[in-house]
Amino acid sequence: MRRILLGVLAALLIAAAVAGVVLSRGTFETYPRSGLAGAGAPAWTAPCRADSGVGRDHTTCVRVAGRVVWIQKHDPDGDGDRHLIVITRLHPRIVKVPRDFPLRHLPSLGSWVDATGWVVVGASGHNELEPRLMHASGEVVRAPVRGR
Repeated sequence: MRRILLGVLAALLIAAAVAGVVLSRGTFETYPRSGLAGAGAPAWTAPCRADSGVGRDHTTCVRVAGRVVWIQKHDPDGDGDRHLIVITRLHPRIVKVPRDFPLRHLPSLGSWVDATGWVVVGASGHNELEPRLMHASGEVVRAPVRGR
């Protein structure tokens, strides 16, 4: 019985270590809107630079890359958007997928997502990423152009 218990404990420790390694990967980068016009803006900010139709409340460009650990299946407020929780470097990040974002299918649990867009404050009061570009489930999707 003791051998079985030690075997189970060892398997759990290995599984926890693998989960920690998998979930510790990822990227979270931010860049201020005020710096986007300059030549020194990082290449990953291109989707934000191309988005001229945003309001003044969009002050920070953000990039999130990591694993999907939660998918909103029901839209409680009825506005048509969907939310994902993506783990990057052991931190949960909310990705808001607006109704007009042309993603054919939401990514599945455990899949890798790389999204760049604007930080917005969601209805819950938490910061969310509203993507302008998303790599997910083999798709590369750009948001519809605003303000042109």
